[in-house]
Amino acid sequence: MKRIACLVAVICLVAGFAAAQEKSEVTGSKDLVKHKSSQFQEMWVNPDADISKYNKLYLWNSIFQFRDVSDNKVNRTTTAMMRGDQGHFTVPPEEQERFKKLVIDIVVKEIGRSKQFDVVESVGPGTLLIRAAVIDIISNVPPNVGRSANVHLNSMGEATFVFELIDAETGVIQVRTTDRRYIQPAAAMNTVSSAPTNSATAWNYVEMWAQDQAMTLRRQLDKAAKKAKKN
Repeated sequence: MKRIACLVAVICLVAGFAAAQEKSEVTGSKDLVKHKSSQFQEMWVNPDADISKYNKLYLWNSIFQFRDVSDNKVNRTTTAMMRGDQGHFTVPPEEQERFKKLVIDIVVKEIGRSKQFDVVESVGPGTLLIRAAVIDIISNVPPNVGRSANVHLNSMGEATFVFELIDAETGVIQVRTTDRRYIQPAAAMNTVSSAPTNSATAWNYVEMWAQDQAMTLRRQLDKAAKKAKKN
C-alpha cells in the first residue's frame, strides 16, 4: 500500500524534473486517461494514441533522482541488519553514476531487442521517443557492506521506474507508465537472501531489476504494435 500511495507524488516529481531537463516542449499530460494494466502498477494513455503510426524508437533524456536520507537518525545494530531488518541509506555520488550508467545501458540493450521497432539515433516521422525516469531511489545497503559483518537483505532498495512514450513530431505524450518496486529479482520476492550481501550481489540485483522493467516495456510495445498491424 505504501508503494501505491507514493505514485501521485512521484508523478509530480517527474513533471518537475522533465520541465527542467527537456530541450523541446512536451505536452499532453493533462489529456492522459488512466487504464488498467496487468504489467504496470499505473498506466495512462492518450485517448488519441495510435501505435500503428510508429515503427522507430528513440531513447531520450533519461532522468534519475536519488532520495537524500542523510538526516535519518534511525540506528540499526549489526544483529538487526544480519536478520534482514532494513533501513535506508543515501547512495554515494560515485555509486549514483554507476547506477545511472548501468540502468541506461540495460534499457538501451533491451529495447534494441524489439521485433516491431527499429531503435534509431535521429528523430523523424514514425518515431516514438522513450523517456525513462528512475525516481525516489533509496538504498538498503549499508556502507562498506561485506567488510565488517554478514548482512542479509531481502532487497537492495526501492525505486520508481517511469516510462513516457512521446510523439517525436508533436511532443505529445502517448503513454506513461509507473512502477515502484523493491530492487530485487522476481525470484527473491519477500524472502531474505540466504547468502550475505556484498557489492557484487547488490549490483547484480540492480541489473536484474532494471532488465525486468525494460523487458516488460519492450514486450508490451511489441504486443501492442503487432496487434495494431493486424487491425
